[in-house]
Amino acid sequence: MASNHHHIKALEQSLSARFGWQTNAHWRDELLAAVKKKSEKLRFEEAAYCRMAIGSTGELEALAEMVTNGETRFFREPEQFDSLRERVIPELMALRAREKKLDVWSAACSTGEEAYSLAIVLSESWPEGEHWKMKLMATDLRASAIVQASRGSFPASSVKVLGRALRNRHFIKSEANGSYDVAVDLKKIISFRRANLYDPKFWDTRHQFDLILCNNLLVYFHALAVKQTVDRLADSLRPGGLLMVMSSEASYVHHRRLKFDSSLAGSFFRKT
Repeated sequence: MASNHHHIKALEQSLSARFGWQTNAHWRDELLAAVKKKSEKLRFEEAAYCRMAIGSTGELEALAEMVTNGETRFFREPEQFDSLRERVIPELMALRAREKKLDVWSAACSTGEEAYSLAIVLSESWPEGEHWKMKLMATDLRASAIVQASRGSFPASSVKVLGRALRNRHFIKSEANGSYDVAVDLKKIISFRRANLYDPKFWDTRHQFDLILCNNLLVYFHALAVKQTVDRLADSLRPGGLLMVMSSEASYVHHRRLKFDSSLAGSFFRKT
């Protein structure tokens, strides 16, 4: 692949400009494998394919589907979800008691496990006898992930971590293949949509959220993308709202109105 190094570098730059990604050795290996696969499928020389992909929005997005990390699972960061269950959601509900409305966003939801985990916490937090309007937006760059998340069907191995009680309350076991389908009441809380968070057009909306989960995203961005995304996330939070990131990503969050809340396990930043 050495002879195509220039073309791969140019392709990396195009992907970085479109999606905000920084380049590293592992990501480059994934890209090289994707270019090889696509070139063979389309019967292009690899250098010619790279040149074509650089000029094609659709092809750049197809590559993004292939190289983006989609690793996820239910309640992936237990301490974060303990904080959400025990402190964050109850405090936000107290803050919004008059409106009886919460707006939440899972910014990098992958195939839906994080969004459904959050929906479970929200559902389990509803005060008995009260009617709350819970809205959970869930976004991901990959269209294939959004399609899978929207189906809300998971193998038994994925939902095992939930325990029998939560499974029985929020999932229906399929007799046909043993998979578990998300119950309708839980599913209707969530709206899934594809989104490129580095695209400024996505942020044209003035909608504001009480809580934003942005796990495992900033670590893949270059410095400018990190700054712009953190600024936009902060603007999208209501005063008193919270941004949650992976513990390894806490050092990426710098904003004058986002204050780290050391009283919460996990990495939470409160908007002042």
